[in-house]
Amino acid sequence: MQGSNEEKKVSLVLGSGGARGITQIGVIQYLVERGYVIDEIVGCSIGALVGAAYASNRVVELGDWMKTLTKAQVFRLLDFSNPRFGLLKGQRIIDKLHTVFEDVNIEDLPFKYTAVATDLDREEEVLFTAGSIYTAIRASIAIPGIFTGVAYDDRFLVDGGVLNPLPLNHVTKKGNIVIAVNLDGLPTKATGFVAKLNPVALLQESYFAMRRRLSTLTLAYYKPDFTITIPHDSAGIWDFHRAMELIEMGYNLADEILKAKKDSSIKPSQEIPSIDR
Repeated sequence: MQGSNEEKKVSLVLGSGGARGITQIGVIQYLVERGYVIDEIVGCSIGALVGAAYASNRVVELGDWMKTLTKAQVFRLLDFSNPRFGLLKGQRIIDKLHTVFEDVNIEDLPFKYTAVATDLDREEEVLFTAGSIYTAIRASIAIPGIFTGVAYDDRFLVDGGVLNPLPLNHVTKKGNIVIAVNLDGLPTKATGFVAKLNPVALLQESYFAMRRRLSTLTLAYYKPDFTITIPHDSAGIWDFHRAMELIEMGYNLADEILKAKKDSSIKPSQEIPSIDR
C-alpha cells in the first residue's frame, strides 16, 4: 500500500470517541508537515467533523477555536432537549461550527471524503459521499441518548461509531498509505480499578470494552499501514477544554508511529498554516 516518496498519498481513517478526537487535529498537522498528501478521509462521529474541517481547509481554525474553550463555554454549547429523544438537540454546536467553516457539498471537496452514520432501524451503516457536509456531520455525531437522532431519507440515523468506531472498510483508494487513528486504545489505568466502580460506571466500562474489541478486530482484519492509537482514558467525552493538550498528544503520537518515515528533504505538498503546539 506504500505510495511514492514524491507524493506519499494517504487515506486517513478517523475514528469516533468524543473529545479524544481532538488528537486527530495534531495527527493531521504532523502528516502535512512531513509531506504526506491526504488524498482521502473516512471518518465517523468526531472523526467526520475533524475530517470535514480539514477538507474545507479550516482544520487550523477548528483547533484554534477549540483551544479557547473553557468548561463553562462547553456547557453553554449544550442545548438540552426532550429526554425522550436525546438529551441534546446538537443545533447550538452545529451553529457555532458554521462560524468556523461553511457548509459545502461533499462532492465539491478537493478529495474523497466519506462520513459514516448508523441506521438504527436497519442496523446498517450509511455513507455520506455527497450532499451537505453538515448533514453528514450531524448524523455521524448523533450519540444515542445524548444527541437526538437525524431523520434522513426515510431513515433514523445515529452516531457512526455505534456499528463501526473505526471505519477502515470504507477506504476506496487502495493504492494509498492507509493511516488509522484509533480513539479506543487501552486505558492507562492499572488493572483492578473496575471492581471499585458503581453500577453505572461499570456499565459504561463494559460498553467501552466492547468498542475496544470491535476496533481491535477491525484493525486485525483490514491491517492499515499505520495505526495511531489514543488511550481511552486520555480524555472524557466532553473534555473539549483540553484541546491544546490533546492536539499536542496527537502530534506526538503520530511522530512516534511515523518517525521512521521522516524525510526532511521532502517539502509539504499541501498548503496549511502551522498549528501552534
